[in-house]
Amino acid sequence: MGGIGIWCMHFIGNRAIVLGDGDMAIQILYNVAFTGTSFVLPVIVLLVAFYSVGVEEKAGYLRILVGGLLTGSSVCGMHYVGQLGISNYRCSYRVANVVGSAIIAVFSSTAALGIFFRWRATWTDSWWRRGICACLLAAAVSGMHWTAAVGTIYRERDESQKNETQLSRSQVVIICAVLACVSCVILSACAIVAGGNRRRSTTRAHQLVLACAYFDPAGRVMVTPQALLPTRKIVDHYIGRTFKDDDLTRTHPTFLWAFRASRNWGVVKDLVPFMRKRLESEEQAIQKHVLSKGVVMDKETELQTDFDTLFKQLFCVSAQELSNELRLPLEDLGTLYDDVLSTAIPVSRLSRAMGRSSLRTGKGQLMFSVRQLQKQEANRLASFGFRFATIEHVTSALSRRIHVPEVTLLEHLRDMRDYASSNRGFSEGVHLISFVMRPTVQDHFEILTTKGTANPLPSSTLPIKRLNVQHLDLLSHLEGWSMASCLKYLQSNAAIQKDKSLDEFREHLMRGIISLSSSFPEDMRSAATFSARPLVAPCRDHSRSSHEMQQTQQCTLLTFCLVGTLDTQVPNPDFTFTPFRLFRVQQQVNDTFADREGFSRELNQDLFSSDTHKRTESSASESDMVSSTRSAILRMWPSRKQTSSLPSRNSQESMVELNPAVLGDITVQKEVRVDVTRLNETNAVQNARGTHDAIIAAGDGAITPTTYVDELYSLCYAPGIRLRPDSTLRASVKSNHS
Repeated sequence: MGGIGIWCMHFIGNRAIVLGDGDMAIQILYNVAFTGTSFVLPVIVLLVAFYSVGVEEKAGYLRILVGGLLTGSSVCGMHYVGQLGISNYRCSYRVANVVGSAIIAVFSSTAALGIFFRWRATWTDSWWRRGICACLLAAAVSGMHWTAAVGTIYRERDESQKNETQLSRSQVVIICAVLACVSCVILSACAIVAGGNRRRSTTRAHQLVLACAYFDPAGRVMVTPQALLPTRKIVDHYIGRTFKDDDLTRTHPTFLWAFRASRNWGVVKDLVPFMRKRLESEEQAIQKHVLSKGVVMDKETELQTDFDTLFKQLFCVSAQELSNELRLPLEDLGTLYDDVLSTAIPVSRLSRAMGRSSLRTGKGQLMFSVRQLQKQEANRLASFGFRFATIEHVTSALSRRIHVPEVTLLEHLRDMRDYASSNRGFSEGVHLISFVMRPTVQDHFEILTTKGTANPLPSSTLPIKRLNVQHLDLLSHLEGWSMASCLKYLQSNAAIQKDKSLDEFREHLMRGIISLSSSFPEDMRSAATFSARPLVAPCRDHSRSSHEMQQTQQCTLLTFCLVGTLDTQVPNPDFTFTPFRLFRVQQQVNDTFADREGFSRELNQDLFSSDTHKRTESSASESDMVSSTRSAILRMWPSRKQTSSLPSRNSQESMVELNPAVLGDITVQKEVRVDVTRLNETNAVQNARGTHDAIIAAGDGAITPTTYVDELYSLCYAPGIRLRPDSTLRASVKSNHS
């Protein structure tokens, strides 16, 4: 702008000034010192002007005015300092032309800068809009120059100045031409780099990448100056065990592992150097598995090696590289967002004319690490060149660059903002909840959950801290009853006269049931059945100190259970259905210390228990072992509905029984999870709190700690609560209710 746009324009324009009859001896000569000074002056002033305008995300009117004044002053100042460089004439100027040229320069510069930086703040400065700004700036420079030139008078020619010691008009033009050519080369290189960035963004639309979605205290999202999220490629695309498993969904075991890893970066960080070295040593093996279609198959269905383990290492290494790019420790990278976004690339006009959709799937996927920044952290990242913009302003530009539909991206960014600032756990106390399960075709079950930052399940909090024996005795009378039946009993004389000391609790319970039932349609209220067995869930108390907040607290849950049908819908917009596998892991990570211990054990098994020879041998037998495992599970499954022969325990806190007889000789491969639930159905009818034993077996035979979600899942299959109870139990259930 300063060196080429202003300085070169001035001297090229002065080349058009012909004095006298065109005799070369009387034409303008330039002094080297003033000519060089006139080049440096606009560069320095414009640097200050543009910095004063563009230092903030959105330039204010005062900054734009100051920048316009400085830019106009640099144009005028360069012109008249350049005129001082005329060595063989003395110049005089008309006042009207000087004032007019200054007004033109300042007004046009202010308008150009205001329009450009306002458009830039919203990432809408397209090429034609930049062209408009360029025309305004050209008008400022050229208009000012010729207005001043018309009012310039050349007097008293100095005959002592010789061409050999001064710069002639032609020499200055040659210098300007060289500078212009160099500028064109530099700008062309910048255009090539920008084109490469666009091509890379298109390439990322076909890859699986990890992106950072950080939000400042005002809820603005952090982006680069090009309206991009900080990203790092994990792998070209996820390679599943079969051709149908190439997408990494939010219920995939590997995604759930990554979800837990993002809550345990402190465990991961010390192992990242080992993972990086291991990946370098296995680089050739990785390349074998990533061909044009992504995989090398054995028997056309199975991978030759365990790609899931490779992907986990690639994910951790990519996360470390991304944290290094942001100059953050890995522990501060953030937590993984509980969904995966798929890309969609716009098709060409020719393809649309042929009837194709305006969007086509890019086979790329984005995983997001989200975090709520403190004010000082946001300021530090802003000093590194990142910008913070409102979600609505940046979505359009960001959508074009990461190839995600604008409507989809806007919805998810808003959800990420709430997700980053919320704690999706129960508060301390006693909660009356509803646990609604809906079967699906592919993802096992879905659970009805709440949106926003409230409790994870539809709930009503009772104004008491804990339950006592008298409370449990009253609750035992409600076992297996619907919401309406519970309310009818609590309002009856039998409940009122049972124990006067329970009147307050009974009133709280009635109000809680009424509040909870108001969110559901009539058919669901009548189908949901109460379980009198209190469950223990982790929670966090925000009133405690920062050290105590790291400790997991516990709350009590009283449950209405319902197993719906495939078409079960809830009209309440505050509720949504979440896959059971994802919901279970979400609640598992709330128990921070228990999950950290279990995750550390699983991570060590993944990294150190799989030797090279074991991986090569598994390719030939993996399909047979998985088939045998599945058949063994199917043989075991019917026994799940029979009366258990195992000794039962009355427990309100745990459902884990480490009994090796249950697993027998079953070999469980990595990422193959088996849920085996033993229910003593006779005792479940007789005992209001129920009894059961369960084992959750994970990869390599590791035992995964159970959560209250597992207990809720078991309660939904207890007698009197399951969707279709055994006919032999109906009579005993009815007698128990009476």
